[in-house]
Amino acid sequence: MIVAVCSLSGAPGVTSLAVALAACWPASPVTVPVIVEADASGGDIAAWHGLEGAPRTGLVALAAASRTPALVPREETAQAPLDVLSGEEQANPAPARFAMEVPGGLRVVAAPGDPLEAGHAVAVLAQNPALLASGRATVVDVGRAVPGSAGAALLRHADLVLVVTAPGGIGQAARLRACAPVLASLREDGTRVGLVVTGNCPHPDAEVSRIAADLPVWARIPHDPVGAALVRGEHRPPVRWRDRFAAWSAHRRDPDCLEWMPLIKAAKGLAELCDDFSGVGLDTLGPELAKACAA
Repeated sequence: MIVAVCSLSGAPGVTSLAVALAACWPASPVTVPVIVEADASGGDIAAWHGLEGAPRTGLVALAAASRTPALVPREETAQAPLDVLSGEEQANPAPARFAMEVPGGLRVVAAPGDPLEAGHAVAVLAQNPALLASGRATVVDVGRAVPGSAGAALLRHADLVLVVTAPGGIGQAARLRACAPVLASLREDGTRVGLVVTGNCPHPDAEVSRIAADLPVWARIPHDPVGAALVRGEHRPPVRWRDRFAAWSAHRRDPDCLEWMPLIKAAKGLAELCDDFSGVGLDTLGPELAKACAA
């Protein structure tokens, strides 16, 4: 399953959301998420965590491997039950073989910071995307998806596309309206597309959806500098009184709880929604609920 996270303009926190989404994914032996940082403008995650790319890891290595037919898995491998996959396929689905582990255990295929190098790797990967589909849950950080770009081409190969937007600003709202036909064409091709509204947007979901060709709003991500710092590997204690109280109250119940942070709480709900869309576990639901999740 490929979940692509992108924006249409500006920088409304695509990478932060992608990291939070993967960190909050309902992981199991079947679905262990991997982040692929396919941002043609250059990556941030390795710099956030002070990581140096190991040999044969990262976006450039993944793109190079995608051009080798022997390394591209059979189409049915991605859909095969876990018990029929080989031990190596279970332990190391293709994107994970090119990933580094960041503090906290998250696996990331990091993009180089150089835009020229990153852009070339994204272009190669967009032409040979089969390796992305071989993972059970691959979160692809596309960054800004400019129509006609390699990053936008990657969206055509995703199962779900999360469009991060801040329509509270006039410029973002105008860009969302202008790009709505392109996003609607993704939906017509069978890709699920939803909006993720960030910041303080005064407009209701129905109004935002209306200017975006009736694409649904799947989540709202409040402004959360503490949560954003956490996904960057930084520690920033809460400053506002209500945040400090929420942190204290959550830690009393569970010292490891992070859901008092608005970003983490919203990302967890969004991750559970995406996991439901994948169809895993639908057989255990009632027929009406299963039909609603599959719609």
